[in-house]
Amino acid sequence: MGGSIGIDLGGTNIAVGLVSDACDIVSRKDVKTMAPRSARSITKTIVSLIRSLLNENKLTSKDLSSIGIGLPGIVDTKSGELLFATNLKLSHVNFPELFHEYFPNLNVYVGNDADCAVLGEYLAGEAKNYASALLLTLGTGVGGGLVVDGKIFRGGDGLGIEPGHIVVETDRAVKCACGQWSCLETYASIQGLIRLTEEVLASEGDSVFLQSPYPLNAIRIFEAVRAKDPIAEKIHARYIGYLAAGIKTLVALYRPHIILLGGGLSNASDLLIEPLEKAVRRDIFSGDILPVPSIRVASLRNDAGIIGAAKLYRESSL
Repeated sequence: MGGSIGIDLGGTNIAVGLVSDACDIVSRKDVKTMAPRSARSITKTIVSLIRSLLNENKLTSKDLSSIGIGLPGIVDTKSGELLFATNLKLSHVNFPELFHEYFPNLNVYVGNDADCAVLGEYLAGEAKNYASALLLTLGTGVGGGLVVDGKIFRGGDGLGIEPGHIVVETDRAVKCACGQWSCLETYASIQGLIRLTEEVLASEGDSVFLQSPYPLNAIRIFEAVRAKDPIAEKIHARYIGYLAAGIKTLVALYRPHIILLGGGLSNASDLLIEPLEKAVRRDIFSGDILPVPSIRVASLRNDAGIIGAAKLYRESSL
């Protein structure tokens, strides 16, 4: 067999990879998503990429074991339907049916993109030696997924977990895009970090590192923290506090063996891992009796979603 195809369909980019049975990406193709556009148009683009990968590797669809697709939204894995994806402006789309028009003899599996990413890390990345792993993606929003004993944990209704939308503040301080107030995402995402920075600057005074007219972004904020700017250090402490609060809740709920951080903010691992572990261990539930999971940066980066999607077929045999 020639392995399987893994597709990471995002709001900005589409990545398609040919993945070996040993979880190695043999070759891959990347293009811009160009959303919003129809699901059929997106499917045609992906099919073209798959055919190009097959031609380059002198394979046909008969050499593949399956196709797996990671989707950025709420996915009903039983029906194969993407119920809703904000960034794609799509709802109630059955991608397996669309792909079967081009590859009628192949099984097509779908999953949430964060679920695929944590499965990839579990099989071939930072969590491959652990029985369970929880992934938090710290980017434009905060997503995540959980794998336990080789299988993605999707909750009672099968639609997955949303760790970015646990509530970490008791007052109705910040409205989240999901409709709730004070979700972890409103504090721990890139936009959350910028908003925290603006709040501290407004109350504490200006910072030589964070002055206008330069636009605020995560890179500038973390550079100011590394330079030991007092204002930036206060921002950093607040950010770590909120992220640690979310992690402590997730540990109490799921007891994972390891917690991985992905997404753009995880690039500042030198400013995240050590203070997070200290904050989590300081007053976590039963931390003096039960083991506290280690916190690490996801190692596969953009490959995790492709590998996890390509291996979604494994769940049908577990």
